[in-house]
Amino acid sequence: MRLLLFSLSALLLLGSCSKESDPTAPIVTQASFDSQIQGRNWVESWEEEQPGSDIKVFRPDTYAFPASWPRNGFRFDENGVFTGRGPSPTDGIAIYPGLWITEDNSTFRITPSGKSISYGLQLISIQNDVLYVRRVE
Repeated sequence: MRLLLFSLSALLLLGSCSKESDPTAPIVTQASFDSQIQGRNWVESWEEEQPGSDIKVFRPDTYAFPASWPRNGFRFDENGVFTGRGPSPTDGIAIYPGLWITEDNSTFRITPSGKSISYGLQLISIQNDVLYVRRVE
């Protein structure tokens, strides 16, 4: 009887286990890119980033960020126009124009204007106006 109860308990326990999906696996779709990401200014929210993680957190520029030094940010526009932004040498905001092309469903190749070196930007997910991205080479 004990063996039967143990076997049933083990079966129930194993049956309730499910494989967790990878939270860093890209889930941004073309539809969510078009409707939620493109045409908006995204600003880095480093307060929400996990130490040691390569995933960066961005919010729309309309978010009420705490006071800080100028933050990194970007914008995807139609026709492959990309605008990066970041701190300038004079503590202001520097604008870095460039171009973007789609590599796959969630990765975009960014080429800053006047540069021959490009980098990939993988859009991981967007939830409640919080965008998770990872830079890839």
